[in-house]
Amino acid sequence: MQLIFLVLIICFFVFLYILYYVSHDDFVIVRKDIPLEKIFNAAFLTGFVSLFSARVLFAILNKNPQFFNPLVFFAFPYFPGLSLTGGLVGGLLFIYFYASYKKMPVGKIVDLFVISFIGVLPIGFILTFLLLLSETSFFYNIMFIVSLIIFLLFVKIILPFSLKGEIKDGSLGLIFTAIFSFSYFCVKLFLNIRTFSFVDLENITLLLTLFSSLVILLNREILDKFLTKNE
Repeated sequence: MQLIFLVLIICFFVFLYILYYVSHDDFVIVRKDIPLEKIFNAAFLTGFVSLFSARVLFAILNKNPQFFNPLVFFAFPYFPGLSLTGGLVGGLLFIYFYASYKKMPVGKIVDLFVISFIGVLPIGFILTFLLLLSETSFFYNIMFIVSLIIFLLFVKIILPFSLKGEIKDGSLGLIFTAIFSFSYFCVKLFLNIRTFSFVDLENITLLLTLFSSLVILLNREILDKFLTKNE
């Protein structure tokens, strides 16, 4: 149990390093004179919110009354269980509203956080795999492969488009959210096809996240450009 907690700590520090690397000379961040301290404050708050939302969704999905005991709920190193879906959705929603409240460039901040998360996601899977001495589930191993594919897809194809300014700030975050939600949903579907339930809360969350991301992305990247061109 403590090993998973160690993985989370290592991943968070790697996340902070990547966030620093992509933020410290970013044109938008420099132009708007946003101190790195402000971004790191947002990162720590987002980390806590993500951890909390990951724990909440796991507790709801697990349907074990003991997880609703505060002593058990907050002692996750000893009573392990986190939902990656809950952590991702909770973190993204928080950083969106936090950046808006602090009058930071929301799209750019979301993109920077997503890039950092993409960079650390495969590392988290690898560390967990090594620390558990390869005693991981088939579902876990498939998601590890999926995370590597997503990482390569973004590094080689999508990130260069974002750096060239060919997609709007925030769209990179929406693309990742849509791809991750779709991939996670499909892996769950095909590996549990006999017991799969569309009314499962995690599956509903993934579908809602996928649909909302695609709708917002379509509006930002296609409809806005189409309307602008026809004005």
